[in-house]
Amino acid sequence: MIYYRAIKILFVMVLATNIVYFTRTYHLRETELKQAELNHISTISYDTDDQVQFSPNKPYAELDQLEKVAYLLKSVDSDKERFWLAQTEITEPNLQINPQDFLPGANDESPNWSNKPTLFYDPRFTLSVYINEIKHQLLTKNPHNEKAKDNMITVPFAWSDWVDLTMLNEELAKPVDERADCGWLQEKVNKPTKYPDFCVNLRDLPDEELAEIGLPSKEYLPGFVVKGSPMNKAPHKQVMMQGKAHLLTHQENPLSIIFLTKDGTYEAQVAYKQRIVHSSMFSEFLSRKNIDVTGDSMVDEVILNPITEFRDLNREVKSRPLNWDDDIYKMNSITRQKSANASRELYLDPKAFDYKVEQVEEQIIEYETRLDHLKDALTNELHYDLAYIQKIKLDRHEMNHYKSLKHAYSVPLKDETTYYKLATLLKVDGNKDAGWHYEWRFFNGGLRYLKDGWTQTQLEIREQIILDRLLRNWFRFAEEKGIISWIAHGPLLSWYWDGLMFPYDIDIDIQMPSAELNRLSKHYNMTLVIEDVNDGFGKYLIDCATFLQHRDMAPKDNHIDARFIDVDTGTYIDITGLGKNEESPPQEFNSYIRNKNAKGDSVNLYSDRRKHWLTFESISPLRYSMIGGVPVYVPNDIMSMLNHEYPKGTTSYQFEDYFYVPILRLWLKRDRLQVLLDDKGLKDINLDQMTEFLKGLTVDDKVKLLETHDSVLIEYYLTHKHTQLHEIEKKFMLDPTLQYSILDLKDNYDYHQLTSNFKMGSPLRKSLYDYEYIERLKHQE
Repeated sequence: MIYYRAIKILFVMVLATNIVYFTRTYHLRETELKQAELNHISTISYDTDDQVQFSPNKPYAELDQLEKVAYLLKSVDSDKERFWLAQTEITEPNLQINPQDFLPGANDESPNWSNKPTLFYDPRFTLSVYINEIKHQLLTKNPHNEKAKDNMITVPFAWSDWVDLTMLNEELAKPVDERADCGWLQEKVNKPTKYPDFCVNLRDLPDEELAEIGLPSKEYLPGFVVKGSPMNKAPHKQVMMQGKAHLLTHQENPLSIIFLTKDGTYEAQVAYKQRIVHSSMFSEFLSRKNIDVTGDSMVDEVILNPITEFRDLNREVKSRPLNWDDDIYKMNSITRQKSANASRELYLDPKAFDYKVEQVEEQIIEYETRLDHLKDALTNELHYDLAYIQKIKLDRHEMNHYKSLKHAYSVPLKDETTYYKLATLLKVDGNKDAGWHYEWRFFNGGLRYLKDGWTQTQLEIREQIILDRLLRNWFRFAEEKGIISWIAHGPLLSWYWDGLMFPYDIDIDIQMPSAELNRLSKHYNMTLVIEDVNDGFGKYLIDCATFLQHRDMAPKDNHIDARFIDVDTGTYIDITGLGKNEESPPQEFNSYIRNKNAKGDSVNLYSDRRKHWLTFESISPLRYSMIGGVPVYVPNDIMSMLNHEYPKGTTSYQFEDYFYVPILRLWLKRDRLQVLLDDKGLKDINLDQMTEFLKGLTVDDKVKLLETHDSVLIEYYLTHKHTQLHEIEKKFMLDPTLQYSILDLKDNYDYHQLTSNFKMGSPLRKSLYDYEYIERLKHQE
C-alpha cells in the first residue's frame, strides 16, 4: 500500500514538473513567435529605390550605392531611345492610307483591297472604322449606352479584319491553278490524319459552299479550304496556314464584341459575315468626317488613329459600368471601394460550387418554358403581347447556352468528343516546341521558335508581352463584368516569389466556381474582348467548351472548361471550374471529411475535371492582390496549396537556367549573373552554394548588375515598385517563415490599407502590335 502511494506521489511530481516545463517552454516559444512576427512586420518599408534623393550635379562616381541605383532608374526615363522597351505607350497610332485603296468600286480598272484576292491587315484600320461606326450607332440609337438596347448596335464581321491572315497572300497572289492544295498541308506529318475531311481542295469546292463562306469567288481562297483540325503534327508553316485558312472560311464569328475601358464597356452585336472592304463601313466613316473621295477635291491621303477615335467615343458616349444587379457577388463594387480601411476580401457562397446535373436540368426546363411561351405569343394572336415577348425572349448568347446544355445533357461522359484542338508541331529545324500551348485556329508561330528576322532575345520579349497582356485583359474583363476567378497552379507559385509572372513559364491557369463558369458561358461565350485601345490593340476570344456542364473527371482531353484566347498569337488562359461531383476524393482529405462529419458540418470539397482538389476553406475568402501590376484574386490558404502541388517550389532558387535574385526580386538567367560570379571567383558551384551566394548579394552587387545589363535595368525599372509592394503583402499574408498562410485578416486594417493601393495602372510592357510590327524593326540589333 505504501509502495503504491509512493509511486502515485512520484507520478504526480513528474507530471507537475512536466506541466511546469512544457508551460514555460510553450510561453517562451509563444514569446519567440510573437517577437518574430513583430520583427517580420517591423521590417515593412514603403520606400522604393527611385525615391532616393541625389544631387544632379554630383558626379556618378561620387554617389553612394543607393544613390547610384536611383540615378540608374532615372536614366531610363531620361534616355528613351536607349531604353525604348521601358516606354509602354503606343508610339505610332497613326495610319496613313489612300482611301481609294479600300473603297468598293472606287476604281474598277485598277485593283484595290476590295477587288483583289490578297488581304490587307492593320489593326489601326479595323479599330478606327469599327469604333467610329459603333460611336455613330450609339449616338443615334442608344446615346445613354443602356444595356436593354445592346441589340440595336450591330456590325458585320470577318476574321480577316481582326487577325493577321496575310501569310495566305503567298498563295492568294498565285494563279488559282498553281495554288498549293490539301496535300501540301499534309506533306510532312508524324502520321496520317484520322480526319481526311478536315480539308477540301479548292478545285473540288461546291458552289453552294462558296456562297456560305461569303467571299466573291474562288479567286479569294487558297488552294486548301480547311474545315477543321487534322489533329496530327506538321511543320510550323503548314500548321500556321491551316489555322489561317480555317479563319478565312469556316471559323464561326463571335456573337458580340466588348470594348474594355477603365470605367466600363461598350458592346456591339455581330450581325453577319462581311469584310470592311466589302461593306459600306469605310465609305460611311469618310462621309461622317466630310472627306470627299468622289468629287473634284478628292483626297488621296487619310490619317486613321484608333486612339483618337476611342477618346472621341469616350467623350461623346460614356462607357457602361456594371449594373448593381449584374454584380452577383458584388466583386466589382468591393474592388472599387474608396475607403482605404475597407476589406477587399471576397467571401464566397458554397452554393457557387454546387453546379451539377440537377442545376443543368433546371436551366433546360427554364429555357424550354420560355421558348414555349414565346412560340405561343407569336403564333396565337390572342396571346400576342410585345412587352411580354421582349421580357421572355432569348438573346443569342442564351440560345447558344441552351443548345450547349441540351447537347451536353444528351451525351454520356464516356462519349465526350475532344473540344479544344492544339497546334501540334513536328520538332524539326531546331524547333523544340511541340505546340501544346497554342490554339490551332489562331496559331501565329511558336513563342520560342527562332524564325527569320528574329533573335532569341526578341522572342523572349514577345513572350513576356503576350502573357502579361493576356493576364491583364482577362482580369480587367472579369472585374468589369463581376466574374469571380483567381490565379492557380504556376501563376500562383510565381506570385509567391515576386508578384510577377515567371519569365520561363508559358502556362496561365485560373480557377472559378462551377456555377460562375456556367454564368460565363451563358453570357459571354463566343465574345471577342478588345483591350482598352488607349493601352494597346489586343483581341481575346472567350471560348467555352461544349461539355463544361459535365463535372466528373474528363475521360479524354476535356480537362479545360473555357479559354481566353489571344487571337493574335493562339496563346491562351486555361479556365477550369471547381465544384462538387461524383468522384472519390484522395485519401489525404480523409481527416478533413472525418472532422467535418464529426461536427455535423457540410463537407465542402471540390475538384476540377482533372485531379486538383480543394476545400472551401482553402479558397474563401479570396484575397485581393496583384501580379505583374494587375489586380487579381488569390485563394485564402495559398501555402497549403503550393506546398502540396510544388513541394520544393517555394524554397528552390533555381529553375533550369533561371535563378531567383532577392536583391532585385527578379528571376534572371545565369549568364546575367556571370559578372558577379567572376568577380567573386566562383566556378562550378552547386545549388546550395549558389543559393547562399544569391541570398548574400548586397547593394554593391545590385548596382553592378544594373550597370552591366540594360535588360536587367529595364526589368527592374518596370517591376521594382510592384515587387516591393508584394514583399510587404507577404509579411501580412504569410508567417515569418513564409511557409504558412495567415488565414484571418478581416480585422487587419493595415493590410486593408495596403490592398487599397492595388489598382490597374499602365501596362507593364509594350503592346504586342507596337513591339512586333513597329518598335522591334526600328531597333533591330
